[in-house]
Amino acid sequence: MRRQPVQARGAATVTAILDACQALLNERDYDSITTARIAESAGIPIGSFYQYFPDKRSVVRALALRCTDKFLTEVDEYFETAPDDWRQAVAGVLAVHERMRKQDANFGRVRFAEVLDNHLEDPESDHRRLVADRIGALFASRYKVRKGAGYRLAFLAAVESGGSLLQMADRVPSRQRRQVVATAQEVITTLLAKALEKS
Repeated sequence: MRRQPVQARGAATVTAILDACQALLNERDYDSITTARIAESAGIPIGSFYQYFPDKRSVVRALALRCTDKFLTEVDEYFETAPDDWRQAVAGVLAVHERMRKQDANFGRVRFAEVLDNHLEDPESDHRRLVADRIGALFASRYKVRKGAGYRLAFLAAVESGGSLLQMADRVPSRQRRQVVATAQEVITTLLAKALEKS
């Protein structure tokens, strides 16, 4: 963002821009969206758009971070009473994702990873790495595990693989979604077993 809003009116403008961009991304290809179209959908002058964002890429980045932050906040709350078995915690994190998707039809449907990987982020700082680091830290703290390079790699692989399967779950018929999510849980559990199993 060019600048952070300091008043309620500015915050409302930024929220309108992000909401409009998310709606457009749910309907259109990234390359067909323009700053003018985002501003029009948000119901604001184009000048107001440029007060906060230099281009559409910065809007998508902010939107991805908003979505990610919302999910991670919910996961933080879940870990306040996380179970003793880390496998149950994996299931619990996936349940948080599924609950948020059920509450908000748009949650998870925008392909943030594809947009960010193709247009925006350096691979070393993409949002999936952020998710892996944050969730990995929660597991390490709860289950008393040291976070070495292998540990971090295991969580990144789990988030990458699990994220791809959850995207697949959005594309298959609704009757198959549960099976795909169960597969995601199985894959994530397998990838994390070596990092989290007590010797």
